[in-house]
Amino acid sequence: RNHTGTHLLHWALREVLGAHVKQQGSLVSPEYLRFDFSHFGPVTPEEMEQVEDLVNARVLANEPVRAYETSKAPAEQLGAIAFFGDKYGEYVRVVEAGTRSLELCGGTHVGALGMIGPIKVTTEQSIGANMRRIFALTGAGTLERVREEEKVLSRAADMLKAQPDELPDAIERILERQRALADENKALRAQSAKGDASRLAGDAVDGKVVARVDGVQPNDLRDLAVAVRDQANVDAVVLIGSPDGARVALVGASTKESGIAVNEVLGAAAKVTGGGGGGNNPTMAVAGGKDAAKIDDALASVRASLGIS
Repeated sequence: RNHTGTHLLHWALREVLGAHVKQQGSLVSPEYLRFDFSHFGPVTPEEMEQVEDLVNARVLANEPVRAYETSKAPAEQLGAIAFFGDKYGEYVRVVEAGTRSLELCGGTHVGALGMIGPIKVTTEQSIGANMRRIFALTGAGTLERVREEEKVLSRAADMLKAQPDELPDAIERILERQRALADENKALRAQSAKGDASRLAGDAVDGKVVARVDGVQPNDLRDLAVAVRDQANVDAVVLIGSPDGARVALVGASTKESGIAVNEVLGAAAKVTGGGGGGNNPTMAVAGGKDAAKIDDALASVRASLGIS
């Protein structure tokens, strides 16, 4: 069944994608079939639907499968396609899978296409330059796959308290709520950062802020440093902390007028924590470290570099 299915798929792929499609290998098992073929790009969902429609139309027509031997030249004149890697002598065996597929093949096939049952392509993927691979099911395997997918849809529908055909709308509503919550969370974090920035700026010494801030992700720590720098009485800020108790995040920001190269200050501090970074921007720098136990030592290094106690 799966062997004859590969013949039909080969024919249908050539019909949909073009005559450049050639078989490059296959695997036929009782459970599924694998078919490798030459093609220059991914097969689109629409193209694969066309392939499935073509092969299943031949299956429903239940056309007979006929095998016979003849000399190679007449077989080639009839348009029989040779399988990849096979060697042929003077006489060859031709398999007509219905009225469309004609190939040279010595394998075992069903007596009529209807015996294959429904054919469903489950996977299409690249296996190299201009090489594609598809996996497909036939007969009862296709029915089992449909039932498995129906069970998944039914379970998802139960979880979302919706009918299976309502799942796209139900999922879209959930995504909309997530986007709204993300926007709300972003606004709250910005408001919180503004308050934290004001508080940290209040501790500035000679226009410089050096502080430990734990439990904050690097991107958020960067935003906080920028917010602190933008306060009226701040020329430069360096914030160091651990987002998770192990890693070290270091962020520095300064005004252009201050002349303070925070990238150099941060680079030296990062080395204290077993890390590195700082970059080339003197007014905005980030770095990372590995030893959270050295954060206080890194802060001391920053204070020394900035000339504050």
